[in-house]
Amino acid sequence: MVIMYSLVLPIIHNRAREMLQGLSIGILTISIVLGLMILQVWVAASFFLQPKMGTADKQKPLALNNRKVFHNFSYFLFFYNVLLGLSACLSRLLISCILGTWLIARIDRTIMQSGYERADMGFRAWIGMLFVDHYHTNPVLVSFCHILITGHRDRSLQRAITYKYLNQSAGHRISARSRTRWLLLQTLINNPRLVVLRKSKPSHGSREFTQTLLTCSDC
Repeated sequence: MVIMYSLVLPIIHNRAREMLQGLSIGILTISIVLGLMILQVWVAASFFLQPKMGTADKQKPLALNNRKVFHNFSYFLFFYNVLLGLSACLSRLLISCILGTWLIARIDRTIMQSGYERADMGFRAWIGMLFVDHYHTNPVLVSFCHILITGHRDRSLQRAITYKYLNQSAGHRISARSRTRWLLLQTLINNPRLVVLRKSKPSHGSREFTQTLLTCSDC
């Protein structure tokens, strides 16, 4: 669009001469400004700065040597410096608008100046999300939960293996009744006080079994 309105349309409407004059004036102005900037930097570095303090220094210190001459030099370039400052201000505004528009989609980069980040709601939301992730993914808490989950899983697996070993014997097949009686015997041996509370049929074998368990409990 810029090329269309600045080059093509003037040539179509027979205004190429005016276009070239404006272009030449713009190029000449920019060249003069850049030339004066380079000249000012060179003169300041050559005549107005103190010499290097050491042989290993790459640049001169920012300390004036000929202050009176420097003030005269700045006085005669006052209007140029005013225009230069105005152009620098406009360029700052333009660059800020371009960068702000470019970075508006990124909430991890604030478009505000340093110290005014609180005015950027997107950046504040990003910081809040980082804090939430930090608190919910704390290394100590994650390690503690991992230890609990791993321990619970190991205990469950051990119980499953024990029950499977009892239910599936490697030898001959055992009936459910025999397995139940064996588990009952193991429970009564480990808890002899339950023998008295157990209901059993009045037979000679059961009385002997009860007496034996009570004797073992007394021992």
